[in-house]
Amino acid sequence: MNLDDLEILEAVRQLLAAVPGVRWGRLIRPNEPVEIPLSRLPAVTLEAGAAEDLTWPDVPAGRYRLVGWRAAVLDRAVPGTRAFDALVSLAEGCQAAVAGASTLGGLAADGPASRNTSDLVPAVGATRTGPLHLARAEAGRPTAIMFAGASGYWAEQPTGAAALDGEALFSSGPHVVTVGSPVRRIKDEAFNGLSGGLALDLGDGPREILQTGVLSAASAEALAAAEAAIESFIDGRAYTLTTPDGADCPNCRLERFERLGPRHMGASWHQAYRIAYRQLAR
Repeated sequence: MNLDDLEILEAVRQLLAAVPGVRWGRLIRPNEPVEIPLSRLPAVTLEAGAAEDLTWPDVPAGRYRLVGWRAAVLDRAVPGTRAFDALVSLAEGCQAAVAGASTLGGLAADGPASRNTSDLVPAVGATRTGPLHLARAEAGRPTAIMFAGASGYWAEQPTGAAALDGEALFSSGPHVVTVGSPVRRIKDEAFNGLSGGLALDLGDGPREILQTGVLSAASAEALAAAEAAIESFIDGRAYTLTTPDGADCPNCRLERFERLGPRHMGASWHQAYRIAYRQLAR
């Protein structure tokens, strides 16, 4: 747990504490016992959870940190009563407040899905929440309606972006470019009067360059436009590909643009992709 993680958790706590009907909100350590005076109920506690360091699948660029947490909305209420119904309604309001301000004022951002939990939605959102559930009752303790959540931020951002003939088509999300080795061209020739033949070295042939990444846009329409802009380069012509580290690869023909799985939506829309180029000559 670092200072950035704590800043994320404090932002979530402030959101929960500001929900109408909540009288008290506190950030607690895992499994910390909390005594809440009756005068401060209904109350909310936010328990820090585990953090994960993630990257988008097949895109080892940048580092996304997903900070887990668990919220408990507490009050004196017995299931089946109007007080309990009010507690459930308050818990739903807390859940909606967090979901409605998922970026936490710019502290959080969309990112890869968790490897450890699959019940948080949206899976790639800046802030994700799980379903409400009733905690096990303990004698002398307030009733608690709980929900899990996680908020993430990019701890490390890629420093460069690829470009195609100077057009920054890929800067909306992390991506990597892998340059393959050229195929050596050999031609076998047979000559009259000679036993066997000669192998002629014709030099380096074309090589394949692969790019994997994620495109991001504010809307589905904007994402479709970004994809169409890339696909417009599949025209048989050769272009100069500039890699994220600034190296130019001239005479590259864009051969394939593949969408890797469905689109994902959080605060923005995201599409994983793979591009295959063929560098014809250097």
